Amino acid sequence: MHGHLSGLVWNTSGIATVDPGFRQLLCVFETSQRSLVSQEMEIIRLNVRLVLSRTQGKDSERSQPESLPPDTIPSFVVQESSLDILQYINEDIDMLDCRINLYSTANRQIIGPGREIGGSSADSWFTCTIKHTAGKYTTTAFLMHNQKEGENRNPGHLLPGITERLHVSVPFLLHPAPTHVHTALTRDVWMPCAFTKNNPVDVTIQWVLNQKGGHRKHLFTYSGSSKQVEHMARRVKMVLEEIPKGNASLLLRNTEIRDEGTYSCLVSMGSLTGEQRIQLQIEEKPIVTVNVDSLSLVEGEQHKLVCSIRHYYPHDVEAQWLREPKDSQRVPYVLKNVLSSSHQQSSNGTYSSSRYFLLTASLNDNGHKYTCLVDHQSLQAPIRKSVTVEVKEATPIAWLLLLLSLTVCLAGTLWYYHKGKLTSRLPNPGCGEGRTLLYQPFSWWLAMALPRTCVTELGYKYWEVEVVLCLLLVTISFFSLFPCPSEEH
Repeated sequence: MHGHLSGLVWNTSGIATVDPGFRQLLCVFETSQRSLVSQEMEIIRLNVRLVLSRTQGKDSERSQPESLPPDTIPSFVVQESSLDILQYINEDIDMLDCRINLYSTANRQIIGPGREIGGSSADSWFTCTIKHTAGKYTTTAFLMHNQKEGENRNPGHLLPGITERLHVSVPFLLHPAPTHVHTALTRDVWMPCAFTKNNPVDVTIQWVLNQKGGHRKHLFTYSGSSKQVEHMARRVKMVLEEIPKGNASLLLRNTEIRDEGTYSCLVSMGSLTGEQRIQLQIEEKPIVTVNVDSLSLVEGEQHKLVCSIRHYYPHDVEAQWLREPKDSQRVPYVLKNVLSSSHQQSSNGTYSSSRYFLLTASLNDNGHKYTCLVDHQSLQAPIRKSVTVEVKEATPIAWLLLLLSLTVCLAGTLWYYHKGKLTSRLPNPGCGEGRTLLYQPFSWWLAMALPRTCVTELGYKYWEVEVVLCLLLVTISFFSLFPCPSEEH
């Protein structure tokens, strides 16, 4: 049940009325009784209110209840002003969950505020636990009801529909403390625990670690009667001079993964024992790297992009590869063909893994970024590591064909030239019988470059065929490189 704190008192119709003399907190009172049908114990929950006076002094003990407007729900009216339950709660008042329970002292006598040792056996004790619904903190106060003549003889069994006002005092309370503490490895961390009491009874302090699997480890024990430390585990410390001031915080040094768990601060005053529980969570931020910072590829070329994630704890980590467009206004595309490695645990308990994919370069990738996005509970914002990709157009096969054609033509010409088989087809005494001067109608520029050459009839035919083939290959390559423009419709 969410509480509400203000200078308002609720009437029977649920309408708030101004009463500047009081503060109130709506709570749930939990008790149990045996069912008449099944004869089993069942839990009963009743709506009650916790009323605190804004005025101080013991003279208000009997004037306060009578000044409250009538109501139909029971009220726990705090009379003593020495300990204020809400003193350390100054925010998010509308997000408080208040629970009041009957507390058994096993018939042991306890020193109450302003009273001598040997309190009345008619005293009734309650615990009032106030929690922030978002898990920010929790606090516990002990309420003592000194039963007076004519009052309810069984205040622990409030009944629905009965308007009951119990005058209670607060001799002992635990201050609000966070329910969770986060720290990194190899750090020193304080586990907060503070209390306030208004009587001279010595307190005993215990710190216990409850780990997964039900393992319970005693970390620290301080005896208030002997003022001595009875037990202290390795790597823990407490400032003894601070205990009389109400500070029972524990220092844990050089944190390790095995230090995770629920830490219980137990503060005992006589037979009253208050417990403050704190969950310690170890968190290590991941280290993210990519195997390249930039890529220069040829169209069609493939390259493996790897995002390595190391030294993180716990092992729950989210990672994905994004293809980011050049226009920052557009939403990045999440790649689907990404593979993941399994989590690898190192000697210090942290984890490592990777996300990778095979990139086949295309001209559409030119100028784009591929980003590895990693998120983890230890991070305030995700980590981004990007790779800029540059893609060049692949060399066309026509260029290769042209180069091959020219190479073949040149190689054939040089081969004939060096073998001395080139002659002239025209009558020329210098060539001898059966030889002619070479005439090259298809490549006159090559004839100008070559010296006077003779060739046999058969050699001339081979040379002519070779020239024709070379020119054909060059022509095909040329039109492949520079095609005729087509009409656009």
